[in-house]
Amino acid sequence: MRIGLLGGTLDPVHFGHLRSAEEIREALELDEIWFMPAALPPHKKPSTLTSFAHRLAMVELAVASTDHFKTTAIEDERPGPSYSIDTLKELGERHKDEAEFFFILGNDAFLDIETWKDYGSLTDHGSLVIMRRDHEDSSGLKQVISRAFPKHSIQEEKDIFIAHDKGTIYLYSVTHLAISGTDIRRRARSGLSVRFLVPEEVRKYMEKNSLYAESTGDPSPSLEEPVQQIVSEILENKGEQVVILDMRGLSSLADFFIISHGRSTRHVQGIANKMRKNLRKKGIKCRGIEGEKEGKWILMDYGDVIVHLFYEPIRDFYDLEGLWSEVPRITF
Repeated sequence: MRIGLLGGTLDPVHFGHLRSAEEIREALELDEIWFMPAALPPHKKPSTLTSFAHRLAMVELAVASTDHFKTTAIEDERPGPSYSIDTLKELGERHKDEAEFFFILGNDAFLDIETWKDYGSLTDHGSLVIMRRDHEDSSGLKQVISRAFPKHSIQEEKDIFIAHDKGTIYLYSVTHLAISGTDIRRRARSGLSVRFLVPEEVRKYMEKNSLYAESTGDPSPSLEEPVQQIVSEILENKGEQVVILDMRGLSSLADFFIISHGRSTRHVQGIANKMRKNLRKKGIKCRGIEGEKEGKWILMDYGDVIVHLFYEPIRDFYDLEGLWSEVPRITF
């Protein structure tokens, strides 16, 4: 059997995941797609995730009516972080000579693959399928392939990379549905509808179990408009763990500090660049920016609002939230 593996946090699973999986299945003539929620993703803090049991239950509901979609809890069956290389090895041992595996991941995740455990060995245990959008330039992805998988060579006029005795690497364009787990969680926290973003059974499950409702959600309407606009831009560009510190009366630098992080320095740079451009169109201009070249800690001055965009390990090291632990805050 030819089996696709679609992992990630799936917090929650949504139509973007399902549609992409269906297109990959058709394009590569796969027999099944297995949805594989990560139990302990190495690049995320457990405290920021919905419980594995809830995420697995939502996936099971989402795929129940589709025969060629399955669910596996394999990454919850072993202790420690959910490393993809360990999962592929274990699946290979369980299904030796019975299945050929195709590990499916998004382009953002692949751009960070050099931070993964034993990333160069992934193709020893299966093929990689990298999903991208039609309009996106693939040059960055191809550069990562050449560095991380130097034995793979591109096939003429095709976005396919092969190597002797190793799995193939595919670049495949999928329909872009502008849906993200971050936005779904934000909407749920704010009491907004998520209908038609997730399967109906998943929506009902979210409501029944009050998922994502315990956080404070979007900035309060009492906050200043620039704060709301800035936070919306960060979330739109997949910034993670957004925190607003209310510094009014406590700091001469600004009334608000907004803190967030990205999964890589490139992601952080992308957030800052897109945010600056989009906010400028709305009349909110950045007065100054520092750290943009390295992307480890980008500080953006919006007058009464200072934005701190971190690469996640740098955020943990400096712990600004801990430094200002007594300050009123809103957390996403």
